[in-house]
Amino acid sequence: MRKAVVSAGAVLLVLLLAAVLTGQWLQRTLTAAGLEQLHWQQLRWTDGALWLGEASGVQVTEQGRLGFRLDGIRLQPAWRDGPRIEQLLIDELQLVWQSAQQLPQRETETQWQFPDLEQLAGPLSWLPRELAVRSLLVQLPCEGEWCRLQGELQVSAEQQPLAIAAQLALQADEQYVQGQLQLREDAGAYLLQAELELPQPLPLAGLGQLSGHLHIDLENRGDQWLLHAGQLDARLARPELQALASLPAELRPDAIALEVTPQPGSLASWRDTIPLAMHMALEGGISGQLDTQLELSRQPQWQARLGDGLLQLDASRLAMAGLQARTVRLDWPFLGHISEQQLNLQLGKEALVTAQSLSLADVGLQLAGLRVEVGEASLSAPLATPDQLQLDTPLRIGATRLAHAALKPQGWNLNGRLQQSPTGLTLDGSLAALSGLNADLRMNWPNGQPWQLQATLQEIFLRAADPLMGTFTDWPALLSFSSGRITGQLQATGRDGLDRLTGQLSLSGGQGIYDRASFTGLSLPLEIMLQNEQLQLDTDALRITSLDPGLPLGPLQASGRYRATLNEPTTGALDLRSASLGVLDGKIILEPATLDLGQARQTLVAMVEGVELARLFEVYPAEGLSGQGTLDGRFPISLVDGNLLIADGRLQAREPGVLRYQAEQLRELAASNPNLEQLAVALDNFQYQVLASDLSYDEQGVLVLGLRLEGSNPAFQQGRPVHLNIRLEEDIPALLTSLQLTGKVNEVIRKRVEQFYLQRRSP
Repeated sequence: MRKAVVSAGAVLLVLLLAAVLTGQWLQRTLTAAGLEQLHWQQLRWTDGALWLGEASGVQVTEQGRLGFRLDGIRLQPAWRDGPRIEQLLIDELQLVWQSAQQLPQRETETQWQFPDLEQLAGPLSWLPRELAVRSLLVQLPCEGEWCRLQGELQVSAEQQPLAIAAQLALQADEQYVQGQLQLREDAGAYLLQAELELPQPLPLAGLGQLSGHLHIDLENRGDQWLLHAGQLDARLARPELQALASLPAELRPDAIALEVTPQPGSLASWRDTIPLAMHMALEGGISGQLDTQLELSRQPQWQARLGDGLLQLDASRLAMAGLQARTVRLDWPFLGHISEQQLNLQLGKEALVTAQSLSLADVGLQLAGLRVEVGEASLSAPLATPDQLQLDTPLRIGATRLAHAALKPQGWNLNGRLQQSPTGLTLDGSLAALSGLNADLRMNWPNGQPWQLQATLQEIFLRAADPLMGTFTDWPALLSFSSGRITGQLQATGRDGLDRLTGQLSLSGGQGIYDRASFTGLSLPLEIMLQNEQLQLDTDALRITSLDPGLPLGPLQASGRYRATLNEPTTGALDLRSASLGVLDGKIILEPATLDLGQARQTLVAMVEGVELARLFEVYPAEGLSGQGTLDGRFPISLVDGNLLIADGRLQAREPGVLRYQAEQLRELAASNPNLEQLAVALDNFQYQVLASDLSYDEQGVLVLGLRLEGSNPAFQQGRPVHLNIRLEEDIPALLTSLQLTGKVNEVIRKRVEQFYLQRRSP
């Protein structure tokens, strides 16, 4: 009796130890499989079957978190021909799924491996001959709520040879899911057929409204697979993919349709490739399609080659962030390669983007007939670190018409090379207008720093076809060049927009016409600065060798600074540091002053130095008038609404001189008038000691001189002193017109002079 008790105790101890070890092994095994929070209750053995009232737990994988709960579990074993599970019945199975996007980040411990069915054959053979879930409840996160699908699951299995068949049916309102799977062993191979159908859109959180159909027929021999047939047709409406989140809302598609068709009879091991034909269609404001041939492989890791690819996108209208575009089309042929770490793309020669029109409201720019060519562009993008993207592309941008308030509408072209690297963005190219204006561009935009742009003007030679006149709307219509050369550089920098622009422009050898005046030897070095909407132009050496408005003048020299706002560039302030104009062997000098062009009236003071009477009488068309002397003076100048006014001006001879008026007309008048006879004799050789004059000039262009002469003629009354007060009036515009019509002038000037003359004569 005692031995029996000891033996029974020993057996019981061994059973308890085995149970503990088995429980620990089972717990470690389930935990390794990702099963957590396991709980069960009401375990019993009744009527030759194992009954479990309730079981629950959570499985966490790289893809997400699956919570499960089983009620009413009945497991019936079979012992004939070896132990196995004959039947597994479940009254109710509840599944709650959360995707990885809705869970805290987890470190990936192992890489997913495609299963080898031969290795799974052993565990699969333990499946019950019959498995039925009478009430299957699946809970999925949907748009703002949970979707609840209810249905049933049926699985049947045979051991020798292995044959498994499964059917799934779930439904919620109008949505339902149907799935079938068959796996059977045949002559050392495993045949797998699967089909899943989701005919009505199912709104899944983080994904969108998914619908479609999947069918696949595979044969497995160890690590080799034979694809007999396959087809994937899926449609995702209102997509919520994370890959689209960074795109502006206007560029996100309303729906994505995907078709994947494996090439029939494609034998592939994971050392070879699986060829697939892929077609993707986009619906929405931007519609289009993507077609390519995929070659999938897994050596040494998952990767795909993209061959014969073509991406085509269309948008009748685009509106986003100040950009408006119409009839936009993208055509990109491409080749590529994608792996778990990297995406590489190479665009074909004909890759381009076109738009009927494009408008940038923030800068007031409108383009028509836009064409962007990016053929042979290469893109390399690390998927884990998108900021390390590298892009290298030739860039050819053309517009048949570019319109801007500061530019005359015409065609423009940009040719260059665009490069993006982890350090930043660079652009090298040339910008050209149909008018002939060309510039070389160099742009550098380091990451996290302001962009920098340098523009170097290609030498502009001013001839009859003036590229400046043909480019800028504010170019003076009456200014034209027959020769000259312009060079220059501009530097710009900014972050979100233009923060600062500086540069230098230089005009040399300028010759041409302004209004009714010709000029030669124009030289203008100009410093430019634009910052905070403030424009500043600075020159220290403006020079014109000769200027001829009907009277030869020159040289003209000036230096000054002009300051204005960009919104009102013509109403700024001119700081005149110095200005002088050669006149009749003398010069007129303007005193330094600041002119506010925003005001209706500006005032300057002019100094006259060394004007020679002999030169004046050479150009003044007065018969018989000559003389010698040097004049100085001072007079205020007012500019009122663009008209020149002079009041209270003074002129005076430096020293005694000579005036001679020996006109035949005066002699004829003097023959019948004794007073005029004496005046004619006195002025025949009048040697003056004082020559002074008041001077004024009105809005109609009438110059009034109040002359005061003091002197004598040795041949008149023995040199008796003579005092003369003479008032002279001259229509200066008419005088200059007369001088130009009687002289040799450019044909353009002649036509302008004639037009001016006719306008002055008309009432």
